[in-house]
Amino acid sequence: MSDLAISRTENWGYRFTVMLTLSVVVAVMGLALDSAAVVIGAMLLAPLMQPVLAAGACMSLALFTKSLQAMIRVLLATAWCIGVAYLISYILPEAPLTDEVLSRTQPDIKDLVVALAAGAAGAYATVREDVSASLPGVAVAVALVPPLASVGMALERADQELAIGALLLYITNLAAILFASIVVFVITGFVSPRRLSDNLLRLTLAGVALVALVVVIAVPLYRASIASIDRSNEQDTANAIVAAWLGDLDRTMEQTVTIKRDQQQVLVEIRGFETPPDQGTLIEDLRTEFPDYDVAVQWLRSQRPTTTTLPPPEPTEQLLAEIRVVVEEWLAAGTVSYQIDNILLDGSLVRIDAAGTGAPPTIDDLLPRLAEVDPSLQPGLNWATLETITEETVPSPLELTTEQMELVVEQWAAERLLVLRSFAYDGERAEVEIAGSREPDLTRLEELLADVAGEEVPLLVYFIQRQLVTTTLPTTTTIPASGVEDGLVLTTTTTAPTPGG
Repeated sequence: MSDLAISRTENWGYRFTVMLTLSVVVAVMGLALDSAAVVIGAMLLAPLMQPVLAAGACMSLALFTKSLQAMIRVLLATAWCIGVAYLISYILPEAPLTDEVLSRTQPDIKDLVVALAAGAAGAYATVREDVSASLPGVAVAVALVPPLASVGMALERADQELAIGALLLYITNLAAILFASIVVFVITGFVSPRRLSDNLLRLTLAGVALVALVVVIAVPLYRASIASIDRSNEQDTANAIVAAWLGDLDRTMEQTVTIKRDQQQVLVEIRGFETPPDQGTLIEDLRTEFPDYDVAVQWLRSQRPTTTTLPPPEPTEQLLAEIRVVVEEWLAAGTVSYQIDNILLDGSLVRIDAAGTGAPPTIDDLLPRLAEVDPSLQPGLNWATLETITEETVPSPLELTTEQMELVVEQWAAERLLVLRSFAYDGERAEVEIAGSREPDLTRLEELLADVAGEEVPLLVYFIQRQLVTTTLPTTTTIPASGVEDGLVLTTTTTAPTPGG
């Protein structure tokens, strides 16, 4: 009785609270570190199994008042564990939930079976002193504190779905331990035959209530198990279809197949250097296997590094570059700060889009400068006056420089029929991601950035070659994707099920 805390024990509550708190602290640290070894240490420290087995023993003896007291202790300990876990998680730096946490948020029927067996083992080890050394193993097999710690961590991140999943695992373990312990206490003779016969009706009612609770828990767990098996089978089938389609290329390709059941979609992502096979066959096979799903194929083709010599720039590009130098010199001769947004050449008309903090220099000063480049050029200026902003919202010098650099890069890319995908400057190095049909010469870009920064700027350029990949299927639309990773050519092919298919 003293082992189960049924009889009075001096300072039991104090010792129980201290050990429970320490076990929660260790559990949260293990879950945050994604360390199974530390989580197992928390399982061994946790004393929560003792009042749970005490409640089962009291129920088997028809001591319902004492069993109620034990269950109240369990409920208070449950709330205490969740609160401590929430507090520690709040203090820790914000970080994504680890696999150790996520693994305790999706219980299935296997968890219930483990809890029933471990609960029976715990009750048997309590009754038989010769096997009491097995209790630590029982504590590891059917953990109570780690799921509660997962509940507190999920609540701190306002993720109610994960919190409910972890709480369901805890309730599953708790109900299974109670049910299995009552059965074992009765079978092993822990309850005398006379006491059993005198309280048969009440014990039967209590047993029926626990059985009903276990059944209610088992239904969603069984459904979760079936859904997990279905997802695994679907994933294996889709992977096999993609591997068969790639054939010999499978050794040089990276493939990822994602099945989104909630969105009814099969997404295939393939990465490699080789030319992609005909996607129509893959899409047809996937639609045959998954008739109710949309099929999307993304081919991420990695660009092999090359050392080819770039051809000289087109005459138009060369002329625009010379015009830009002249326009920059003309604006720099004025007394206002300026930025050039765009320069376009339409026949002999030079359209200049620029902005500054005041009036620009006169257009008459620009005419003789352009005549030195080409006497037929006629300038047209669209000037926007920049307003002075308040001191509280003045951007930093780095932000102004970054903005000016981005405008320069954007203009440079537009002149070369390139697409600027991203630009970043941290004050020391500029990073540019561009896409186009051929690699550009970066010499002019380096000069432009140096002019803006007032010094040479280290430049890192990611070039993405854009290539159109088509399919022979009439129901397939090939769309050049907007999202391209570093050094990759991205082509997205999406098909929807035909009516009735």
